This record gives sequence, structure tokens and C-alpha cells, in this order.
Amino acid sequence: MQDVTPARPTVLLTGAHSQLAKALIRTHLNGGLVFNLHPLTHAALDISDKYSVAEVFAQVKPDWVINCAAYNAVDKAETAVDEAYRVNSLGPELLATECALTGARLVHISSDYVFSGLLTGVEANALSETVTPSPLSVYGKSKLAGEQAVQRILGERAIVIRTAWLYGVDGHNFVKTMLRLMAATPDAQPLFVIDDQIGSPTWVDALASLIWQLMLRGESGLFHYAGQGQCSWYEFAAEIQQQALALKLLKKAVPIIATDSLSYAAKALEKGNVLAQRPSYSALNSAKLRDTLGKDNLAAIQCPEVWQDWRVQLNCMLNALITQSAKP
Repeated sequence: MQDVTPARPTVLLTGAHSQLAKALIRTHLNGGLVFNLHPLTHAALDISDKYSVAEVFAQVKPDWVINCAAYNAVDKAETAVDEAYRVNSLGPELLATECALTGARLVHISSDYVFSGLLTGVEANALSETVTPSPLSVYGKSKLAGEQAVQRILGERAIVIRTAWLYGVDGHNFVKTMLRLMAATPDAQPLFVIDDQIGSPTWVDALASLIWQLMLRGESGLFHYAGQGQCSWYEFAAEIQQQALALKLLKKAVPIIATDSLSYAAKALEKGNVLAQRPSYSALNSAKLRDTLGKDNLAAIQCPEVWQDWRVQLNCMLNALITQSAKP
């Protein structure tokens, strides 16, 4: 498909305080892209309020909408069921409906948590778009309902991207949490990290670059994107510490002890915290997206790490964190 580059199409970006939205804004500014970008936070636009959605569409008149708004509190969603579905299912449905009425196109972000992870054999060699979703948690079920609503209403005028284990210099994420805990943990006190959930860590800046490229080309459909390769949360934590020590983001190493999901959940329950069930295996296969864009696409030129191993992406993020902290 040839690149489609209309004159400064207008883009409405929801959930503008999210780490992905901030990465989209950053890569848009750095990439010299041709979009007229309108980022709106939840305070400015509640995507589950159809009147607010209609009013914003009338004001902004978007050609594209990128939906980064989501209810991401996976454990809290188990009891806040209505809230999770309101944001993750009803919100995307209302955005898609308004896009259908106005002719706008929609990019919707979904999650690897739409899968159960209970797969064997060839199916478990990184999940492709052909694998049937089977979510275990309220969060996963609400995200699946949202992506299905978008596809049902907009069809070929929508891009749905499932991604996984997102992290970046902004917001709350596993990398920043691990760095904080490792820096604050007293000597010899270990960190317990789950080793029986396997996935693909993903740098938000890489994902953001690919989203812009999909839009520039006018693509549509369901895609998976995550950092290349796979690991457990335990392996991810160990790599974070190793790289952070090498970059002098940490002064000392702390013991990291592998634990299984059941033991971790039992310890959380002792503290009064009920954990949602998560996929045991949710590494995503990005081959369809790579084949669609081609190896030497614009996103890969602007962000060479898009198709590289998750460890390489992690190193880029940690260096960006250093640069960010050095700014006055």
C-alpha cells in the first residue's frame, strides 16, 4: 500500500496523560510529522460520556482518533467491574460510533491480557493475531469487549493494536517501579518477582513510532506489537538491575528471588490484596505488522529499535531516563 499523506490531518488523542500518549506526543514532535495533534486528558474528555464525545468531535473535527484512554488497574478491576467496562468497552464503542458518523478513523490500543496463556506447542511460540482470545480477568474481558466493538462498528476504518508490558520514561510502569524498589531496598533484603508469567516487554516510544507509520500509510486491521523476544517478570527485573548498574542508575545490587504466581498471590492476600489472574504466556508475535510496513519503513528509520530485542529497547529507555533526569 502506498503512503497516504493528506495535508495536516487532524488527530484527536485521548488519555493524554498516559505513558503511550506522551510517547506519541514526543515522537510526533521529534519526527516532523504532518498531523495537527489535539491531546486531551480524561479531565477534558471522558470517552464513556457520549455527549462529551460528540461535543469534542464537533469542536476538533478529527480525521483520526488515537484512543489511549483505558482503565489499567488490573487488580482493582476485579471489584470495579462496571468502571472497567465503562472505560475499556463503552468508551471505545462511543468513539467508534462517532467516528462512523463523522468519517474519522480510529486507532485503538488493546492488550495481551485478552489471552489466557493456556497454550501449548506451536501456539505458544509467540501469539499471532489468529489465536483465539480467552481472557482470565475482568480487565482482559473488558479490553476484549472494547476492541470487538471497534472492529464491529468501523471495520476497515479501524486499526486495533494489541501490545504488552509497556514501559517508558513517563508514568507508572514495571521498569520505573523496579528501579525505585531496588534503590530503596535495604541491604540484603530481597525482591520477590514472578517467574512463571512469560511475555514481551515493550518500549512505548517504539510502539508510538509504529502507530504514526500505520496512520501515514492508511493501514487498517488487527495487529500485535511488542518488543522482540520474551522473558518472565523475574528475567525482566534481573535485566533491569544489570543494565541500571552498568549505567550507574543504581549504586548497588539487591537480591532478586524468583517466585511463582500462586505464592505471590498468597502473600498479597495475607496483606489484604486480591490479585487478578494473569496470562501465564502472552508473548506477542509482531510478524504481521512487520510484513505490512516492511523492514525499512519510516518508523524503523526514526526509531531503529522497533524490531530489536527487548533488552535493546530497555537500554534505550534507561538512557532516555538519564537524559531526562539531567535536564534542568
